[in-house]
Amino acid sequence: MIRDLRKNDKSEVLELLTQTKNFSSAEIEIAEELIDIVTTKPEQLDYFAYVAEVEDSEAGSRVAGFLLLGPTPATTGTYDMYWIAAHPDYQGRGIAQALDEHAVRFVRDRKGYLLIAETSGQPSYERTRAFYAKQAYETLARIPDYYKPGDDLIIFGKRV
Repeated sequence: MIRDLRKNDKSEVLELLTQTKNFSSAEIEIAEELIDIVTTKPEQLDYFAYVAEVEDSEAGSRVAGFLLLGPTPATTGTYDMYWIAAHPDYQGRGIAQALDEHAVRFVRDRKGYLLIAETSGQPSYERTRAFYAKQAYETLARIPDYYKPGDDLIIFGKRV
């Protein structure tokens, strides 16, 4: 089940992001800041966050995936997907795909037409890039040495 992020989901989401082993501590701090914005300022319209919740026989209800997106400033109809991640225990079970489908519906419901996702060119992000390709995103740009020397920014986009 995909639902709105709640304030009490924060620790599970941060643990999920940590467990993927793809995000730096600085990136996780940014995620925490955005989670706080979403959960403490309901009037803001810049960021929207969702979780995929699953029933686990051992743990009960558990956050298995995280999505955060929002309208791209100074555009009409373009949205940025800031975060999409599935907990490693649930990868390969369609969690990220369901979150991506939710993102597409979110954008369409707001009369948007373009969903942008950015990621790293590092080998450890190969699975992420393959996911975007499988979900029909196109590579729109590659900026060499963007994050640091040898770590390119790859920008994916999907018309929805």
